[in-house]
Amino acid sequence: MDLSKIFKRFKTKNPISQKPTASVFVDFEHWFISLDKLYHIKPKIKDWRDELAKKYELNDIIFFADFSNPSLRGEIQKIREITNFVVDTSNTGSFFKKDFTDFIMLDHIYQKAITSDTVDTFIIFTGDGHFNSVVQFLVNRCSKEVGIYGIKNAISNQLKASATWFIEVPASNEDIAEYYCPILDNLRRIEKARYKRIRPTFMRTVESVAKSNNVDEDIIKIALLQLIEKNYIHQTKERTGNKTINVLHTDWKSLRRDRVYV
Repeated sequence: MDLSKIFKRFKTKNPISQKPTASVFVDFEHWFISLDKLYHIKPKIKDWRDELAKKYELNDIIFFADFSNPSLRGEIQKIREITNFVVDTSNTGSFFKKDFTDFIMLDHIYQKAITSDTVDTFIIFTGDGHFNSVVQFLVNRCSKEVGIYGIKNAISNQLKASATWFIEVPASNEDIAEYYCPILDNLRRIEKARYKRIRPTFMRTVESVAKSNNVDEDIIKIALLQLIEKNYIHQTKERTGNKTINVLHTDWKSLRRDRVYV
């Protein structure tokens, strides 16, 4: 993801580092659960932090989540590779758990806004509309730059409109769609080589196309999922030896009709 187009218009406020300072607040439940549910991939926490560090002097990065969830708890080691500020919002009280995480996270953001005047930018990773008020407060009352990260198709439009800038994760549909052709080229080659009895499966296709195009496997995985969701590719169970595999089959007629692959 190239952030240069988004960040280049913001003026530098820190003359020592030549980068604006930023405090980062991460709703990890939103990041992990939405990414897994919608795209079947996991957060690349360190890569995301490294990308932010190119543009900002990171004062602190704080992760919030109910880590009693086993899936989230399994990510703590990865989080601690980039920060020791991890707030476990596990709650046995009467609050709805997700709202409790939001409540604690909002409290930290307001406290930072009130007690620290050295932060140029607030970066909030969430998709929840509950954060719209604090974003407006930071932008309008505190004159701060506020950036929002959120999972595509799981982020409030009102929240995006309130922020100085927003970035949806994973990449835009346009970025993903450019990998349709490499996937389909790969499947076409396999079809033409049927005498070798190659049966294309989901993960074999992802690995092959990612390697040959020097692209992250997650991008190819999402592109292939989109082709399946659009019914251009379907999967059937087939026996091979002692096991059953899901084999990919491509509807070339529909692809040509819709001018996706000609």
